[in-house]
Formats: sequence, C-alpha cells, structure tokens
Amino acid sequence: MRSGSKTLVWVLLMLFLSMGAQAQLVNVEKSRKEARPGLQGHLDLNLMLTQNTRQIFETTTSAHLQYSRGRHLALLLNTIGLMRVEGENLINNGFQHLRYNFSLGEGMVTAEAFTQHQYNSIRLLKRRFLLGGGPRFRVHENERLGLYIAPLVMYEHELLDDTNNARADRFKGDLYVTLTYELDERITFSHTTYYQPDFAKFSEYRVSSETGLELGFTGSFSLTLTYNLAYDSHPPQDIPRLFYTLRNGVRYTF
Repeated sequence: MRSGSKTLVWVLLMLFLSMGAQAQLVNVEKSRKEARPGLQGHLDLNLMLTQNTRQIFETTTSAHLQYSRGRHLALLLNTIGLMRVEGENLINNGFQHLRYNFSLGEGMVTAEAFTQHQYNSIRLLKRRFLLGGGPRFRVHENERLGLYIAPLVMYEHELLDDTNNARADRFKGDLYVTLTYELDERITFSHTTYYQPDFAKFSEYRVSSETGLELGFTGSFSLTLTYNLAYDSHPPQDIPRLFYTLRNGVRYTF
C-alpha cells in the first residue's frame, strides 16, 4: 500500500473512532447549564496518544461561558480539535457559537437567536456561517427532568474546499428536541436530536443526535462519556453520509 493510501486509511479509522458528529451539527444543549445570576461555565479536555506503527496524537478542547441576568441569558462556545500523525496535521476542525435567550411570560417559551462559524478539513468544509432564531418551548421541567423542543429557522452560508470551491447560501429549518435527567446529584443523563432540512429541497437534510453521561467525582471535576451520531443526506464528494463516535473526557465546572 502506498504512503498516501496508508495515511487515508488512518484518517478514516481515527475519524470514526473519535471525531464524530460535531463535524456537522453542533449540540448547544449539552452546554446549556441551569441558569443562575452572573457568570458560569465549564472547560472540557480530551486527549489521546497512540503509538503502534505510527504515533497519533489527538486533542479536543472546548470552553463554555454563560451569563444570566433576569430574563436574559447569553451563551458563548468555542471548540478546537486537532489530530497529528507523526508530526503532520491531518484533521483540523472547530467552531465558535454565540446564542442569546430571552424568557417570555412564566418561562414556558424562550426567544432564541444565534450565530455560528465552523470549519472542518476532513469534511472539506472551509467555512460555514449560520444565523438564526425562533421559539424554544418548555414541555416539562422539574428538579430532575427537563424536556424542551425548539422549531428554529436559520440562514446558512457554506464554502467547501473541493475542486470547485462549491458555495451555497440557503434557508433551513433547525428543529431540536432535548432531554436531561439527573439520576442523582452526581450523575446526569442527556440526549439531544437535531433535524435541519433545506426549505428549498426537503430531500436534503442533516440529522444529528448526542447522548451523554456525566459523573461528578469532586465539587468541580467530572468524567464525561458521549456518543454522537450524524447523518448528511448530501455530503461533499467521497465523504460518508454517516458518522459516529464514542468519546470520554474530563470536565471542569465553575
């Protein structure tokens, strides 16, 4: 097998094992925290080093900041991922996401507005810019269980790093359902599913789901286990439609 083919095999293998769904849809709900006045947030760090016929190093870092005051809430997310195989960068991806919430009435309905920038070299995504908003409904909420649904609308600008530098500007739906359940004070289960159809052509859509488990072991630190699944009905050339991953990491909350 030639060197280029071997490199491609390693990239695809590590991609399926580690990078997963965040290459397409960004799960903001997993980062949303129970609002309390003032500033709060958390930092996540995932590291992996493999040495066999090649040395492979992968790191994913993410930061979440949340500020709440009265009916207002602002979220800022930043994630960067990098994979190096014997000193060569093979995967480079990241996103920056800003979201604003305004609680209406008794909090049953929340008005949301968001913007996002995203890139991912392995998915041939040079740039994706999003701008959108809409209502978020509280279906059920108590001390342990929360269920929410949000039928949002967004504008998407996308530039691919393919042979034609393909560009697309379109309006899409952004429907998501999210569930959080606290098994006890240390263990939290969460699940979110996103569905994003193209309004001009409903046969073109993206679906993403994320299921997570967080286990607290000190006041500020916890272990995280996350399973992602992402499907793109019309991906760029030679890119698989389905991606999945299982990740574990450490979280620091403040």
